[in-house]
Amino acid sequence: MWGDDMDVNTLHKGGKDCRLLLSNKHISGFTLIELVVLLSVIATIGFIIPGVSASIINNNKTATAVNKIAADMAYARSEAIMRHHNVQLCKSIDGKNCIKVKQWESGWIIFVDANQNRKRESTETLLKYQPAIKTVNITYRGSGSSHYIRFRADGATGVNGTFAFCSDSSGLHARALILFRTGRLRLSKTRSGGSAISCSSYRI
Repeated sequence: MWGDDMDVNTLHKGGKDCRLLLSNKHISGFTLIELVVLLSVIATIGFIIPGVSASIINNNKTATAVNKIAADMAYARSEAIMRHHNVQLCKSIDGKNCIKVKQWESGWIIFVDANQNRKRESTETLLKYQPAIKTVNITYRGSGSSHYIRFRADGATGVNGTFAFCSDSSGLHARALILFRTGRLRLSKTRSGGSAISCSSYRI
């Protein structure tokens, strides 16, 4: 460091003290090897990040769809118990009528099945309509119909079934909601029997 008694002229003339000061100065930089390693790391990160982002997106899409079905099933069950009447959840495109085509990502409705004929009449109360979910495949297989689920006044469905959710064809982010006869649900990474959820026929 500079002393209090250093002569400014000494620095101007390039004296010993000046040479010592300059010789101790650290000049930083990258060697060729360090630069190559740095570029390799950057390239690797750039390759990994898009894959990680896609994985997060697909997980979020699956989770959103699972939450929608689970929440609506719980709502339909609670309405059936509260109203002491059958409440049905079925696939629907127009938000008014049940359908026996397409899959569950096309949308669904919840209504009070007053005459218990398993289809909605214009006079029956519509409780909720869920429009199409265009980012996830949702299929349902059960011991009853695959087109609707009916909750009785005691909250039970009387059938077992499984909703399967696929956000891509790989099946890595697939999830299942397993429905019990009591009307309860369980989240799983496999079908009720333990078999893998196949997403090979992903439709979107």
